Amino acid sequence: MTDTTAEIDVDPIVLLSLSAARARQRLNEAPGLIAYVRTLVVPAGVQRSDGLPRSASKEALAPLRVDAVDEADNAYAQLLNWVGYWAEALHTAPPVTATYAWSNDREVQGFRAGVTPEGAGLLVKNLTVWLLTRQDKIERHEYAGGYFEDVAGIIWDLRKKFPRSGRGTRPVFPRPCPICDSPSMGIEWQSEQLTDFTLVCAYCGFEGNTAALLKDRDVRELMRDMRVEDAQEATSWWTKKQAVREMRITPQTLNRYIQHDGLRTHTADGSVYVNAGQLRELWRSKHSRGANVRRPSLTP
Repeated sequence: MTDTTAEIDVDPIVLLSLSAARARQRLNEAPGLIAYVRTLVVPAGVQRSDGLPRSASKEALAPLRVDAVDEADNAYAQLLNWVGYWAEALHTAPPVTATYAWSNDREVQGFRAGVTPEGAGLLVKNLTVWLLTRQDKIERHEYAGGYFEDVAGIIWDLRKKFPRSGRGTRPVFPRPCPICDSPSMGIEWQSEQLTDFTLVCAYCGFEGNTAALLKDRDVRELMRDMRVEDAQEATSWWTKKQAVREMRITPQTLNRYIQHDGLRTHTADGSVYVNAGQLRELWRSKHSRGANVRRPSLTP
């Protein structure tokens, strides 16, 4: 793990902006993640019937994963508590659905009984949209830093306990990649540490300099203007037609990569496939030399 702040002095205001960006990404991820966790709450013993008669069990079916019930409830309750806090601090009404929860005599405990995974996702989305639309006001509050760290931790911990396929979401900068010119430079956190992140172009794989990013004079505006998008799973092999389309090169250029640069191929079902990762590396190295870009800087 590399802590960027150990290498350079980072303005605390920049770190707050980075923390806000991470919180925004995690809040966007929360509805889908919590809905997924609720799908794991399936009664044990429920399976496809073979049509044979059996005696009914006298024991109630237990959830397949009791921890999924508890963790989804806990995440929902914590988000509800933050909505309640900011509604009071900002003197604004919470969303109507904020009352739809299971509570004991002291505090909110989680979802009401019978909530479906889809319903849980919608309830969480109502909370996260409410929080996100007030994020600019929250960022100016004295307790913003603690809030951003807490909500990021809630979702990070849930994701670690209940990993799912796909790479989730990532914040993307409104700035083109210096190699391929695609507006796909995004942040991907490697751990729960705020400054342990990589800056990677989703299109060509170029890696930017995180230290240079945090010292950029426009970094606060960049982080404020970041969009959140789904991080696509990397594809290992492309057909030649896919490769030409994805990398925006000509068939002749692709053939040169195969013949002269050792681009790996394999044939299946009558189609020729090329190694997508190696193709990106070849394309990037050639364009890096052509553009005279010093790797791994964010800007030329």
